[in-house]
Formats: sequence, structure tokens, C-alpha cells
Amino acid sequence: MSPAELLHDIRTTRIGLAPSAIHGIGVFALTDIPEGTRDLFSPPRPWVPVPEAEVDALPPHARRLVQTYCLWDAGTYYLPPAGFRVLDVVMYLNHSDQPNLRPVDGGDYYVTTRAVTAGEELTVDYGTLEV
Repeated sequence: MSPAELLHDIRTTRIGLAPSAIHGIGVFALTDIPEGTRDLFSPPRPWVPVPEAEVDALPPHARRLVQTYCLWDAGTYYLPPAGFRVLDVVMYLNHSDQPNLRPVDGGDYYVTTRAVTAGEELTVDYGTLEV
């Protein structure tokens, strides 16, 4: 990314991380975000399927990372393609029964379901995510 592209990306970033009253760290609006906004997160990259038995064989600290931040379905964990040294902000979305985001294409993208005010936490209903 060129310096000009990087500055444009920073200038148009509307979300950031902060302590959450829901759980640990959350994703928060830095500016007001209109209803129907879809371009808040990085473009999707496929997560890597890893059998649960392989995760169970990891050291305890590594197993906790996977169990805390990764999706699990039918004996398979889905790990971020860049590992845990580079984390996508989307991994910090917390759950709400009344979310202001909904997943599109199983969670490849997210769209705001209503206007979100600056300082408000962005949330998703975990039950609507797919692997």
C-alpha cells in the first residue's frame, strides 16, 4: 500500500477497539455510521479449518487463543488466515441479542442495521454467524 493509499484508508476508518462493558475488548464507532453501511472491516479472507483434535494437542495458552477467538463447528475450529500475530478487528465483535450489525454471506461482511453513533459499541448476534 502506498503512503497515499494508507492515509486514505486511515482517513476513512470509522471503527476502533476499546474496553467493552459487554466483554473485554469491543469494536466501537469512531464517527457516526449510517444504517446500511457495509465497508467497516477488511475484505474477507477464508479461515483455515483445523480438526479439534489438533487444537486439543496445542499447549494450554495456544488452545485458549483458539477457543476464545475462533469459530467452532462439528469438531472443526476455523483459525484466522494470518494466525494471531495479526488480528482482524472483526474478531473483537461482541454478542448482543439486539445487535446493530448483521452478517452478510455468513459473516464475510457485516452491515449496520440502524444508525450507530460515535462511541457506541458495534455488536452482532453470534447465533447468526456461519462457518
